[in-house]
Amino acid sequence: NVIQLLWVNMIMDSFASVALATEDPRPDLLERSPYPRDQPLLSNRMIRQLVGHSGWQLVILFLMIFALGDVCPPDPANHDLCEAYGKLYHDAVGTMRSGRPESYDSQYFTYEDTCIPPFSEDDPRSFVLNEETEEMTPARPEAYCVTEHGGHTPPSRHFTILFTVFVLMQLFNQINSRKLHGESNVFVGILDNRFFVLIMAMEFLMQLVMVEFPWVNLAMGCKGLSMNDWILCIMIGATELPVNIAISYLPLEWFKPRSSIKGFKKGDDQDKAEKDDVPMLSR
Repeated sequence: NVIQLLWVNMIMDSFASVALATEDPRPDLLERSPYPRDQPLLSNRMIRQLVGHSGWQLVILFLMIFALGDVCPPDPANHDLCEAYGKLYHDAVGTMRSGRPESYDSQYFTYEDTCIPPFSEDDPRSFVLNEETEEMTPARPEAYCVTEHGGHTPPSRHFTILFTVFVLMQLFNQINSRKLHGESNVFVGILDNRFFVLIMAMEFLMQLVMVEFPWVNLAMGCKGLSMNDWILCIMIGATELPVNIAISYLPLEWFKPRSSIKGFKKGDDQDKAEKDDVPMLSR
């Protein structure tokens, strides 16, 4: 959904930059020496954070897209559930019906499921004949024909959960981004910056409105979620916090940028630079 992409862009760029730019400078940052001109734009730590968190998010999203979602005829009362006694074409994790495009899920159907011709008394392939009553029953299920599998996919619980999880992962990663030099406790001083807290709260409330409020969620391509769904989304999004700690244990040598390190001399500043993995100019 295009509007969802615009919202994600606002979270990751506009709101995140405002929230992080309002952080007050700490004494240890004010005491740091300036960076040399030939210092790489991306430090070892920055590359490690980028690769680690993007890799984790890709794993979660791919699992949610392809491991979840049963392929089956929809329940007439709730299209996010399978028909009670309908045929199950693909049994995925959980009981939620797939929200993937039907053009993709059609790979799970057999030729008979997708290519049975429309009902016609002149075409014996299109119906099943009851020899006793001579009644003709259409052979093709209404929801499974070639043209429908290529059509528009309506808002689904499956992809609404996917969208919400991705947004919440960005929000929790904003907390990680407050600390730049591998600090394990990313919550230190978070309540001292009221702008950061307010922006985080506003982003979460706007996501809640986009998913739960009628007409708004329709414009966003979303469907209302249950309390259990929200708890699940928050728990998955919060995995960014322990993953950030795990990423900090990856060797920095694996993420060294291809650039010569110049611009500082031996001494105390060099020791600090090597410890922090960000070379600084000597005073």
